[in-house]
Amino acid sequence: MDFITIPCHESLRPFVRNYWMLSSWCTGTGTQQIFSNGAASIHFYLSQDVRLDNSDRHYRTVLFHQNIQKVGVDTVEGKFDIFGAEFVPFCSRVFFPNEMAGLYTSPEELHDEEFTTLSKSIYEAESKEERIALLDDFFLKRLQRFPEGDINMERLSNVFDNMVPTDSSTAHPPHSQNEFSPSDLASTACLSQKQFTRIFNKYVGMNPKSYLRLLRFHKALMAIQSSADNSSLTNIAWSCGYYDLAHMTSDFRDISGFSPSELIRQGQGLTEAFGQKFSGLMKKKIKIENMI
Repeated sequence: MDFITIPCHESLRPFVRNYWMLSSWCTGTGTQQIFSNGAASIHFYLSQDVRLDNSDRHYRTVLFHQNIQKVGVDTVEGKFDIFGAEFVPFCSRVFFPNEMAGLYTSPEELHDEEFTTLSKSIYEAESKEERIALLDDFFLKRLQRFPEGDINMERLSNVFDNMVPTDSSTAHPPHSQNEFSPSDLASTACLSQKQFTRIFNKYVGMNPKSYLRLLRFHKALMAIQSSADNSSLTNIAWSCGYYDLAHMTSDFRDISGFSPSELIRQGQGLTEAFGQKFSGLMKKKIKIENMI
């Protein structure tokens, strides 16, 4: 199984984290469990249609919205190649301004003819380079339409620079750092908590409390993965702001579908995805079944 990240056009980097490709082979029917990092992303399933969360519908192109929920991607035996893009958490509206309901949607469900045309062109492309050029062109054209001086984008940029730096060269705040609260974030944005929550929901896709919960989960996951001295899960739970291990375990199950111990046992079965450095490893993870 091969995974690579690909830089987007320089003009897009304030808004798009990166493009990426995953190439593998499914040796049988399986479910790839994806859990979120709070950023929207596009998946172009190049080699087979997929079902999401055991639904009856099959998808070839999916825009995953920002959400704290996990998603099951059902695959069948055969080649499994994905080309995709991931956005900076509050920037997907730059390219997809319409309100979106639910956790994921297709170009057809969005009634977005340009997105539908892009999807067809991506599948017909004969090389990775051609797909990159198509995606760059699509995003650059949409970026030109976005109104300049969006004050809410500037506010959220300041908030995320303090909470989860969007510069991929900047490390994530250490897990011992004091926890943020929704009121802290509202103060950074110079807004009332009610105003800030409304704007955060609109641009990020979840409320500030849910995002901070997701951030805490990833801080704990990073601490577990990087623990060189086999620190106890209880100590990690306390250091990451959980009341106790039971609360951390409950959060892990809600967000990823696994307990901390189960994730540790997965080992190499968890594949990093969608960016190599962003926010100190705060990335989507995929639980791989029957894939090589």
